[in-house]
Amino acid sequence: MDKLFNNHWFIKFISLMIAVMLYTMVNMENVNNQPGALPTVNETTHMIEDVEIEAYYDDEQYAIVEIAETVDITLTGPQSSITMFLVNPNYEVYVDLEDRGEGIHHVNIQHSGFPAELAVSIVPQNIQVELQERETVSLPVEVELQNTEGVEDGYTLGAPQVSPSEVEVTAPRAVLNQISSVRTFIDVAGTNERVETTGTVAVYDEFGNELNVEVNPETVDVEIPVTSPFVSVPVNLTREGSLEEGLTIVDLELEPTEVTIFGPQEVIDDIQVVEGVVLDLSAITESQTLELEVEPPPGVEEVRPNTVTVTIEVADEEEATIEDVPIEIEEGEDGDTIEITDPEEETTDVDVYGSESELEAIEEEDIRIIGEVEEGKMVNKQSL
Repeated sequence: MDKLFNNHWFIKFISLMIAVMLYTMVNMENVNNQPGALPTVNETTHMIEDVEIEAYYDDEQYAIVEIAETVDITLTGPQSSITMFLVNPNYEVYVDLEDRGEGIHHVNIQHSGFPAELAVSIVPQNIQVELQERETVSLPVEVELQNTEGVEDGYTLGAPQVSPSEVEVTAPRAVLNQISSVRTFIDVAGTNERVETTGTVAVYDEFGNELNVEVNPETVDVEIPVTSPFVSVPVNLTREGSLEEGLTIVDLELEPTEVTIFGPQEVIDDIQVVEGVVLDLSAITESQTLELEVEPPPGVEEVRPNTVTVTIEVADEEEATIEDVPIEIEEGEDGDTIEITDPEEETTDVDVYGSESELEAIEEEDIRIIGEVEEGKMVNKQSL
């Protein structure tokens, strides 16, 4: 069929047929009007149903809340005129409310574009139209998340943030009174990171029906924080370098001792401790508090907190000697009994270093000396 209508010969043929038909109809009317000709009926009727009504009014200030949507039209006149009109219909049915204000109005239905030789009958001939003044209100936008069950395992959605948080809704009062919610819908299926998107705003009544109103702006920006799986693990403080000569550490405190790591479940499940927090002792010259950065382990998205506080107390190093500490002898092989035959080898003196308070707190029983024996001779002494 498309090929026929694209064929110019076919179009020319159809045009010729229509022209012949119209010419015949016109000449038949002329014959019927001649004296002595037999009287014939030269008028006919044609009905056009469900014709939409156009309304002209101040749509910047008012809105129509009640109007009949369609009318039926009956055309009466020469068949040729009706036929020619139907070949190229170009008409309008309307009501004029340009000079009307808010309220209920009974107005006649008007028409234009019909041939002058045709009588036009419209049913109904007048209708009731209600105009209401348009009003604008600001309403908050709610975010409704869709497919939340599709969020990746272990990830948690936070509270959505909307910008702007309110939109302007313009409509007649009767429609504004029907508004129950202003919403935008965001699909979060497969989410495993922060969501930043744009949503279209829609207005609904209490039954969930979308209302035909003007919304400004029509879209809003939506951000949804997403929390990945997490676990708390201890922090391991690594010391590097040495204190300058003459100083010793009296006390060292780490706060906090645990941090929370965030990341894919299969990554954080394998992490037992966070390494990489380094304290450079060579830079310590006095008691102080330092803030050290916690580097995320490989594959970890975030560490909270990302810093820890190290409080270090140093003092001048002193020396003390603890005399006559007994030497313990490890058992020999095969259960041999080992004894010290030289009384001078039964005890030894131990030099210890630290702050004055640490040295004062050391008791003799706090130190153990263990001797290693090979071939009946003591070859090594270790203090604990």
